[in-house]
Amino acid sequence: MHPLLFDGRGEPTLVENWIQDIEEILQVLNCTDEQKVAYATFKLTGEANRCWISKRIIREAEGTKIVSWLHFKQIFLERFFLSSVREDKAIEFATLVQGTMTVHQYAARFTELSCFVAYLIPDEEKKACKFEQGLNEKLYQRVVGF
Repeated sequence: MHPLLFDGRGEPTLVENWIQDIEEILQVLNCTDEQKVAYATFKLTGEANRCWISKRIIREAEGTKIVSWLHFKQIFLERFFLSSVREDKAIEFATLVQGTMTVHQYAARFTELSCFVAYLIPDEEKKACKFEQGLNEKLYQRVVGF
């Protein structure tokens, strides 16, 4: 359970994968928000670490020391996950339908993309509704029946 160090370089998928790896470990460890941020930032190196130190110093100077996990992810993704790539992910999520995917494949892709567009799905009810709307017509009819 040792995620790779992240140095701020590489393809956007590396950023995405690093966050997912960290989140899986944090879930198993049942960490508090403060512990999540401490563990994740411990795994930063190079440019990524310098960026975080800079952000932390600014927050401390402003008197806002503690950063929630969600806020850390937002800062992290804004810095290392290019906005053009995030926009592409948002468009892909907005237009995602099951098509020829199995339900399992569709659910996995839905979950993966939903991480980057939380602003499009503000609560679990809206998230479930979006998921259902993307199902094939036959499955959608069955789900709606429940």
